[in-house]
Amino acid sequence: MGTSIIAVASYGDDLEAVSELLSALPAECNATFIVAQCLNSGRERLLEEALAKRTILPVMRAQDGVVAEQDHVYLIPANSTPTMTGRRIRVTPNVSKDHHPGDILFTSLAEERGDLAIGVVLSGGGSDGALGVQAIKQGGGSTFAQYPGSARFPSMPISAIETGCVDFVLRPNEIARELTRLSRRDAVPLAGVARSVLVIDDKAGGCPALKHASLAHPRRRRPTRPESSCLPT
Repeated sequence: MGTSIIAVASYGDDLEAVSELLSALPAECNATFIVAQCLNSGRERLLEEALAKRTILPVMRAQDGVVAEQDHVYLIPANSTPTMTGRRIRVTPNVSKDHHPGDILFTSLAEERGDLAIGVVLSGGGSDGALGVQAIKQGGGSTFAQYPGSARFPSMPISAIETGCVDFVLRPNEIARELTRLSRRDAVPLAGVARSVLVIDDKAGGCPALKHASLAHPRRRRPTRPESSCLPT
């Protein structure tokens, strides 16, 4: 079994979610983390310095062609298009007005790593990551989204959840714990773990609050999404 590569889609104006995830990771998590955030060049160093203070893992900006090492965190530079070639991170200038670095990275990772690809969608505005989680699930990989009720900007995780291709909906520190478990050599694959069932809290104001429960009692919960080819049968 090869090292898992975990791609994280987040938002440059919200350091809280990605900081919470990384701070909950152990020094040896047997995985590589690549963080793609929509941010401007003026915030690159701020992001790098802030995250380096929150995690025991080495944090660095990804240079084009760098080999992704285990137990490292790579930050995609601003206004860049990230892809994977083998274990090398490719970084090219962005030429699109509608830039979705998470979708591009997730899709490339799915093509390169198949069932070893893992995608995580955290707090953010817009829908970056929604197309990417579909590609990862179709390739046999694993997908996570932040519990929207814990997100400063819930649009990105909600967009991902609505595709029906998200395996688990958890808070960032809970995502970190599950990623650590899955990275162990003897971990049970996601296919053998009870999926989360998403339900609407009808009493919640504003953005619908999503909750998750074990499929052990599926009739007690009402799914929020229609059947999808990404869902297990």
